[in-house]
Amino acid sequence: MKKYFLTIITAFFIFSYSNAADPQESGEAPVPAPAEEAVTAAEVPAVETTAPAPEAVPEVPAEGEEVVLIDDALPDGATTEGVWEWDTLLKYSGERSHTESAAKGITEHSYRTNPIVIPRNSVIEQYIYLDPDNMPKGIMLKFRFENDGREDEIGIYREGEEEVFVFSNDEPMLYDGTLPNAGKWEKLQIYCDDLGLVGAKLTGISFVTYGGRAYWDLTRIRAAKEGEQYPPEE
Repeated sequence: MKKYFLTIITAFFIFSYSNAADPQESGEAPVPAPAEEAVTAAEVPAVETTAPAPEAVPEVPAEGEEVVLIDDALPDGATTEGVWEWDTLLKYSGERSHTESAAKGITEHSYRTNPIVIPRNSVIEQYIYLDPDNMPKGIMLKFRFENDGREDEIGIYREGEEEVFVFSNDEPMLYDGTLPNAGKWEKLQIYCDDLGLVGAKLTGISFVTYGGRAYWDLTRIRAAKEGEQYPPEE
């Protein structure tokens, strides 16, 4: 009886060991792996694993094309300083120009925006209208830019017979001639090579008027035409 009982016990242990060693033959489903181990890389949301692409910096197109900086509105995301007055009656391009109220001294309004790379042989064009009833004594454009990891500013100005702008020795300002004619739209052309702006990143412009009132309209960058440059006398 004892031998028979031991035989049954031995057979039971052999059967149990066999099932534990090969769960597929026993008909029992294998124990699933923990959930955190079963997740594959493909199931992880892309937003958690993919770094954002760097923002592309726009460049000036080839000759014959242009980049409009201001025409009826400021660039997207721009921040401003000073008083921006928009005038819908007096305009050169689009629906309106920007100005400030007439004053005896300096008025200045400016904007800052995402950088635009300035390539070789490019020209910044600015259309301006001087009020004949409030003739300014001087006008100036100041360009804010980044170059070699630092931010700087350079200006270009025009005056009448009276010298009204006073600068310190460390201010890079260039004289561009006498004032344009009043009472009609005139085009100012700034050759970026001559200002040393080639390869710099333009980040903003200031519009300055000394006395009187000026209206500013279309501001754009275009590629210079072949052979185009300042006249020799300038």
